[in-house]
Amino acid sequence: MKKRDKTIIHPSDSPPSLEIGPIGFKQKASRQLVDVPHCHIATPAINKALTQIRNEKRTEAREGKLKKYKKGATLLLRDANGIVETNHTQYVTTTVKDLTFRFQAGNFFQNNPYMLPKMVDLVVEAAKRIPTNKGGGDEASNNNNMTHLIDCYCGSGLFALGCSRYFDVCVGIEVNCKAVEEAKVNAELNGIRNCDFVSASSEEIFKSQDPVRVGSVKDGDNSSNDNGEERSEDEPILLVKDFPREKTVVVIDPPRKGCSVEFLEQLDQYGPARVVYMSCDPATQARDAAFLVSHGYDIVSIQPFDLFPQTRHIECLAVFDRVDDEAPLPVKKKWNANLSHLN
Repeated sequence: MKKRDKTIIHPSDSPPSLEIGPIGFKQKASRQLVDVPHCHIATPAINKALTQIRNEKRTEAREGKLKKYKKGATLLLRDANGIVETNHTQYVTTTVKDLTFRFQAGNFFQNNPYMLPKMVDLVVEAAKRIPTNKGGGDEASNNNNMTHLIDCYCGSGLFALGCSRYFDVCVGIEVNCKAVEEAKVNAELNGIRNCDFVSASSEEIFKSQDPVRVGSVKDGDNSSNDNGEERSEDEPILLVKDFPREKTVVVIDPPRKGCSVEFLEQLDQYGPARVVYMSCDPATQARDAAFLVSHGYDIVSIQPFDLFPQTRHIECLAVFDRVDDEAPLPVKKKWNANLSHLN
């Protein structure tokens, strides 16, 4: 089965001539390009476009029209609903379950459309589940429901929007301003009013003074409070740091390097009831998991996803519930020391 709906290939940066060098991927642990006429984990639409682009570039080379690529240049092929886009700044639209997402073709978005709905399902199930230490798993008890969600490294809003129907308030944090704009548009496209998105570093989320502006998950009206009345300027401002920690879930989907010391320390200080951690590098996730476990969290579940068969790359979902507000101080100091090399 063809899995990947986004492929970035590398053209040769050799001078223009009647011949062109390899067009493909870099060899493992090397800068050497390997010519790839067909990618076995790309979608059929991408492979069709890849053949066409390769032929076009070779024709341009033979005719002396091929421009010299800068070192490290790439060619984008993004498959969005069967249409392949090669312009990084062009907007594309895709559907994940019953949600529509619009984003720039070159921006990050999980690129296995077959596995992605399952990943979202498991993140949602993990986030909304009642902690085992709160009522013995009685799903019918609203008093034990998780009500607030913070989506760190949220991108264009995939997990926050996917979870929104099960929470009173969701906020996404993303350092990429363009992605935040996309997330807000995606919330509007899907008629979701209880999500807000903030452009900020995840390391500063609990220091932020930016108010979270959301409507009711039921009435979808941002201009009214929970009683359906017009919002007053005198109403208390809802800040992320004021979310009730015993009913708050933090979803983390960091880059390959994992979480920084600053992020983990502020997460520990805030102490949410649950952490749902999606990772593209199990090694850095294991390192961060050790920190969380040593700071009062239990590992509830671990689920890997083989997004790209025949490669070493996987995604891994780990779920942590807080069981101890005060881990022993010597343990905390030990793990802070072990993480100091990340600064």
